[in-house]
Amino acid sequence: MAILLASIDSWGTERFSAVLKSELEQLRSDVLPIAHAVETGNHLDESDLGVIINEVTGDAQHIYAKVGVFFAQIIECLTCGGGSGAREEAYCELLVTIDKRTGIADFKAL
Repeated sequence: MAILLASIDSWGTERFSAVLKSELEQLRSDVLPIAHAVETGNHLDESDLGVIINEVTGDAQHIYAKVGVFFAQIIECLTCGGGSGAREEAYCELLVTIDKRTGIADFKAL
């Protein structure tokens, strides 16, 4: 679970997207559902997550943000005796739903 209080505080301002981006980039795959985008046999390298805000809407109770997440995957090396291979960029999109009262965020892979 993630609580995005700074994003709630900045909702309705021109700073919102930058604040949301910053808060999301501090999270890792135990919160963000990005592992599904890693190709079979490869490993997730989440040391350098990047987030772009694609679309934001809201209603009285929630903020909805479609975001893109850039990360790296380590390609399994079949000729390296089980060692790690090269890094390759990967991307997935998520829908982030934030409760305006609590800041609790829910994530859904798109």
